[in-house]
Amino acid sequence: MSREKLLWGISGGLAMLAAVLAVLLAYSYASPPAAGGETPPDEPPPTAGTPAPGTRDGTDAPTSPVAQAGGVALNEEAFASGLRETFGDEYVQQWLRRTVVQLEAQALGIDISRGEIDEELNRMQVGYQSESEFYRVMREQLGMTPQELRDDALYRLMLEAIATYRITVTDADVEAYIEENADLFAPEREIRYAQIVVDTREQAGRVLEELGNGVEFGLLAKDVSLDEATAAAGGDSGWVSADDPFILEELLERLSTMAVGDVSEPLRLSDGRWAVVTLLGRRTIDPLDDSSVREELRRELALSKAPSLFDVEAALLKKYNAVDFLDAD
Repeated sequence: MSREKLLWGISGGLAMLAAVLAVLLAYSYASPPAAGGETPPDEPPPTAGTPAPGTRDGTDAPTSPVAQAGGVALNEEAFASGLRETFGDEYVQQWLRRTVVQLEAQALGIDISRGEIDEELNRMQVGYQSESEFYRVMREQLGMTPQELRDDALYRLMLEAIATYRITVTDADVEAYIEENADLFAPEREIRYAQIVVDTREQAGRVLEELGNGVEFGLLAKDVSLDEATAAAGGDSGWVSADDPFILEELLERLSTMAVGDVSEPLRLSDGRWAVVTLLGRRTIDPLDDSSVREELRRELALSKAPSLFDVEAALLKKYNAVDFLDAD
């Protein structure tokens, strides 16, 4: 598992805790105690298992239940108490870590710009077909909103900057690493193709007839292609590695013999379906042409020389005398 994906998983859990505590605080502020801290003498205090939802402010006005089953209601007070008991300590720990990191960044004069956060988010999006797909997956799998992702990126960048504050990586260090690991930076061949996938050879033949009659490949793919990953995009795969292991071998073999603009004859796929493909482009990418590659490598080399981020957090908690009073209870 990559460092980025591990951090995303951890961050997703923390984001969920933050959302939970926000609900807890909302209920706490919305439900003040009775005046003088007393309960009306003729009415027992509400509990999680009582049919009535309880009272909000010591009067007879009922509060709305949070949940109900079989006539038994979960009232707001019991709900807020349960959230605090279950998630309160985890959230406090998160708050302490983020606070001490921010304090140390301020003390060292570390200032993370919006541009650096944008670049970090762009790195996180590598491997996704689009920015919108990235944010959709982050929301569905980790429960994180775009703003929560930005906040998390800021936190990680500050923490890394603190960890590497006194570490220097020279240009010579970077070039030496590239030379020692030349295979990691070799130029990569990429292709871009579009496909129309159908069930039978006869259907593939009719696809070729339609294309021969002037129907646009992309429009036809949207109408008839069975490939869920590409149909909505007009069959377009986007740029992929010329030896991508997730692309069917027979498809890669056919594309390797085609010129840009060619349309294939019907191709039988290993899953029993048929495809008509067209090669949209072919290119070679030299990763070292991108200046950001060397900067990212410089960052990784610095982190490899630094203490673990976990140890940095622990040291900062000690330095700033962080105390979790919930845990002390």
